[in-house]
Amino acid sequence: MMNTHRRRLDRVMLTRMLNSMAQIILEDPYITGKELARKLGYADEKAVYYWTLRSSYKGLTGFKRAVLSGQYRIQDTIAREPRQRYGRVPIIAGFRDGREPLLSGETITVVGVPTVQWAWRYPGPPVGPFLPDDVLLLGYWPAPDPATWCVAQQQDTNHHQIRLIIGIKDDARLLDPTLMNIDAQSWPRYTIHQLIRSF
Repeated sequence: MMNTHRRRLDRVMLTRMLNSMAQIILEDPYITGKELARKLGYADEKAVYYWTLRSSYKGLTGFKRAVLSGQYRIQDTIAREPRQRYGRVPIIAGFRDGREPLLSGETITVVGVPTVQWAWRYPGPPVGPFLPDDVLLLGYWPAPDPATWCVAQQQDTNHHQIRLIIGIKDDARLLDPTLMNIDAQSWPRYTIHQLIRSF
């Protein structure tokens, strides 16, 4: 009876530790063993390897692969955010006319915005709440939820700018927030889900 209870406690403790490690890995997929140990409160990275070797994973690299591929899912023994998304999205380098955006080869970690597909460093000018060098998290148009802002493409050009969406569904119009007039020469390409500003 005592051994059964001890095995159950060991299993619960192992699950909690792996869950904590998985949460940190999802927030920073490139984290090292030393950094992970520090975030878990250990002085030495050997503790991280101890827990991964006690599981069925071959060290930290195998565990990270399992977490990032979705093979290891965080168990219900710790609190979690059910509708959150932790991952990396590509950064847009530019736009191609009527096709997918051009990618820079870099990525950015995104937390809690499940419909985001790309990140774009806005080149300017200042428009509404958006400033040059803000990172905008973009998704496909139309958005699953009502959107307020979008990146629109001017007709017959490859010029992209930020526009305010007014109205709903078929009555939606694009407003140039600088001139405060309707922009009938552009069409929405991407929904803006979030703005990230670094100071």
